[in-house]
Amino acid sequence: MPQHKKYKTILADPPWDVQQRGNYGAVHHYDLMSLDKIKALPIKELVEDNAHCWLWVTNGTLRLGFEVLEAWGFTPRSVFTWVKPRYTLGVYLRNATEHMLFGTRGKAPVRFNGQGTWGFFPLQEHSHKPEEQFAIIERVSPGPYLELFARRKQPGWDVWGNEVRHPWLSCAGLTGHQKDNERGRP
Repeated sequence: MPQHKKYKTILADPPWDVQQRGNYGAVHHYDLMSLDKIKALPIKELVEDNAHCWLWVTNGTLRLGFEVLEAWGFTPRSVFTWVKPRYTLGVYLRNATEHMLFGTRGKAPVRFNGQGTWGFFPLQEHSHKPEEQFAIIERVSPGPYLELFARRKQPGWDVWGNEVRHPWLSCAGLTGHQKDNERGRP
């Protein structure tokens, strides 16, 4: 296998196929990916031995997010909560939060340990995470940086995702479009 760049920090916002197929679910906005396929992504091949991972989860995927972090070789360390300015959908309670799970692999201390565990940021279009996430991650975690399931290029970051105009990343398990449902999310 050819050598490829390794990252010290990964940000991922997977298209969870959990509670997303209803009338207002994410399935109407983008293609979904099963939990097994998310867990099977070759993240260990993309990161250095000492690395950080920031994983977006909803309230409905919070427990599963810890499983994903561990499957990718990270130890869960903390939760950053995005507090939204209004209620959104919810099966049992109306949600007004999403979360980034923070995990480490190996010996990966933070660059700044004064970062709080929540932020109040505006909503944008469906599933668009706050732009402030990049400043938070860059303050806490070292580069080089990779965003998986990205929608657009962020300065100073490498990206991969089927909504990015020219995703460059190519490695085992992250090439082409592997069908996971009828519309084919990689």
